Amino acid sequence: MSPPAGREAFARRVLHERARIMAARGQGQADGAAGRPLVMLDLAGQACGVDLHAVLRVTDPVWSDMPRRPDCPPGVRGVHGYQGDLYTVFDLSILLGGAPLEQPGVMLLLRSVSSIPLGRIALLATAALGTAEIAGTPTPLTPSGFPRASLPDGRSLTVIDPARLFSSRYVGV
Repeated sequence: MSPPAGREAFARRVLHERARIMAARGQGQADGAAGRPLVMLDLAGQACGVDLHAVLRVTDPVWSDMPRRPDCPPGVRGVHGYQGDLYTVFDLSILLGGAPLEQPGVMLLLRSVSSIPLGRIALLATAALGTAEIAGTPTPLTPSGFPRASLPDGRSLTVIDPARLFSSRYVGV
């Protein structure tokens, strides 16, 4: 069964954007400001962005439920197997202090980062909205909060750094 045309178009757009970014590595921008590419997500009406370099794959939300253990961090929805690796699937809405997503529409498999103690991670969101580039790295509003960034069209979004998201909440898990 082939994926719906909208999702296939989104996947092609993300791949095209990633190829453009990789081709431009080492080349400074004309104005000297380094841009930061993001995968834009809708999270129950809230706009978020995850660094495109941290994302391994954007896919349909498929995971296996797992029994809840008392020491399991909040937001864990289950596990997902991909190319021989097991990913812990988290509900991004819960991680950011919101209500659980009833019908997640997209799952992001994240690249392995040595600073994240949980290993391989997947995040659930309502929808993926494409990619965008922001200038520089915005500063967090509070030490534990996530920064807000403005897009060229005037929209605002929360910028999520996966290493910060998990290191600040799940150290030692």
